[in-house]
Amino acid sequence: MEIYVLVKQVPDPEAIVKPKSDSELEIENKYFTNFFDEIAVEAGLRLREKFGGKVTVLTVDNRRVDALRRGISMGADDAVQIADPILEGVGQLAIARALASFLKAKPFDLILAGRQAMDDDAGIVGPAVAEILGIPHVHAIIGLEVEDPKKEAKVIREVENGKEILSCPLPALFTCQKGLNTPRIPLVMNVMKAMKAKIQKLDLAALGLSAADIDIPSTRVRRYFSPPKRPPVRMIKEDFPENVKTLVKLLKEEAKVI
Repeated sequence: MEIYVLVKQVPDPEAIVKPKSDSELEIENKYFTNFFDEIAVEAGLRLREKFGGKVTVLTVDNRRVDALRRGISMGADDAVQIADPILEGVGQLAIARALASFLKAKPFDLILAGRQAMDDDAGIVGPAVAEILGIPHVHAIIGLEVEDPKKEAKVIREVENGKEILSCPLPALFTCQKGLNTPRIPLVMNVMKAMKAKIQKLDLAALGLSAADIDIPSTRVRRYFSPPKRPPVRMIKEDFPENVKTLVKLLKEEAKVI
């Protein structure tokens, strides 16, 4: 099977993030591969182990390639980075346009992606790529079975009060959810190999795109600002039931919430 996996490098949940200006964030240099994307990589690798073929990880990022190297260390065969100054700060639909322009010229049986990125939680890029390419798409799958890679796949996804089992013709795009699998931990030798691996880098011109093709209207950030600081905590030291009486009095007279 020819499988492409869309991956993204996102800030570590413990990274310090604060506004640098009204339109820019200052993010501590702590990044990791989006969790849901690792699930997608694992799903691709398992299908390759069953049917043979090739797994390629693909990202749009002007600066970081760690997600691609993580995919290679897990076992991906190839990695492609789409990078161009025009792509700096664009929205999800523009990113999807760039990804789809690369993929439309490639033969593939399956495209996999994470359910959503853990930085913006948008969940737009995967479905948008499928729409642009005109292929079927199923979102947030927790089960994936393929008997014939040239015909169809059976997928499972959670719905309200149950699960839904669908048959989908291939080629198709599936976004992957927690529960589909447990991503493998790369071996040390594979991590070292990934650090030396050659990553193919393409700009928009190589994809046959211009700034006009990418300039898709999307949501824009008007302003970043820090949340208000929490007031100091006041401890009530009395024993029960006096502490309850004091708490009620404070809520009425000071907090004025009751």
